Amino acid sequence: MKENLKAALLANAQEPIFFDRILYCDRDLLPLEQEYIFRRTWLYIGDSASLSTGDVLVTEAAGSSILIVRSQDGKVKAFHNVCPHRASLLCANGIQQVKQFVCPYHAWVFNLEGQLIGTPHQEGLPNIFRFEDYSLKPLRCEQWQGFIFVSFSDNVPPLLEYLGDIPASLGRHRTDATKLFVKKHYRVACNWKNFHDNTLCDYHLRAVHPKTLHPIQGPVHLYEHHFSEYVNLLYTPTTPQWREENQVLEHLTGRIRIGNFTYGIFPNLHLVALPNGMLGWLRIDPITVDTCQVNLEVYGIPGITEEPAELEAGFDATTCEDIAITEGVQRGYASGAYTPGIAHRLESRILHHQRLIRRFLLRVSDLLKN
Repeated sequence: MKENLKAALLANAQEPIFFDRILYCDRDLLPLEQEYIFRRTWLYIGDSASLSTGDVLVTEAAGSSILIVRSQDGKVKAFHNVCPHRASLLCANGIQQVKQFVCPYHAWVFNLEGQLIGTPHQEGLPNIFRFEDYSLKPLRCEQWQGFIFVSFSDNVPPLLEYLGDIPASLGRHRTDATKLFVKKHYRVACNWKNFHDNTLCDYHLRAVHPKTLHPIQGPVHLYEHHFSEYVNLLYTPTTPQWREENQVLEHLTGRIRIGNFTYGIFPNLHLVALPNGMLGWLRIDPITVDTCQVNLEVYGIPGITEEPAELEAGFDATTCEDIAITEGVQRGYASGAYTPGIAHRLESRILHHQRLIRRFLLRVSDLLKN
């Protein structure tokens, strides 16, 4: 790791001070983040309900192409989208129905369990060749409430442990009637950490979202922050006006019945939940040092949650407000004029996230010593 990046990570580590601008602008950092953060955590993929038997979702995670497949036994599994013979990609992006994987390069055939089952002109292969040596390389794949996560690492804790108190708090928000209401993508001219910081910022709501998000979150004195190792939470009670205008799931009780939950999940994920069954995922994927893609999925229950068009309009308005702010912040970082500022108590979730980034990336310099 370059000494200037290491110095920036170590600076103000014990103080409520934000990251240095270099950590949002240095082009050498993104490959390290992919390797030492994204490939060592759980990454959200999507909803398993969208996959029927034989369906394959081909998507990107941590800069790699991966296959998510529902095999004949109904299980959802993940593999690298790489043929073990000569490294060809097996499938193009998107969802497709397949009975088996056929490599487009040499027509090696793999079943949906990832096992090699056929090779053309096998007589030309040397005697040391064995089918079992050339299975597709698997990824860890686990689910919570039917939502799929993958990990490239064997060392990350099990998903349900990683998610902290989310399973206990939101385990009843999804029902058999839950449907995908909204799916959108936004390309944003800012570093992924910049947009993530903003989504963890509970200090900007009145200034940036006076008519969109602020009326839902309610008064600041009711904000509660909670932290586990990889997850942070802003909890606020829903406002009286919101409760008058919305239905609540009958089986929810206590604080969960009136709670507005806004979770940040390391490294690049947010989950928003309301007691009317709305679940919103926001995943921020890095593209370059100064661009990212924000992926929005909103789930709801027909007849209980707001209508899809209403939800889409609300999320879109809020996201566009955030895009305008974060793109301006990125230009401010790039100007060279910024000296790291001090954090307000309503920005403590940003500091939690930055501590995790610091912890993961400082491992790089430790590894380079060995």
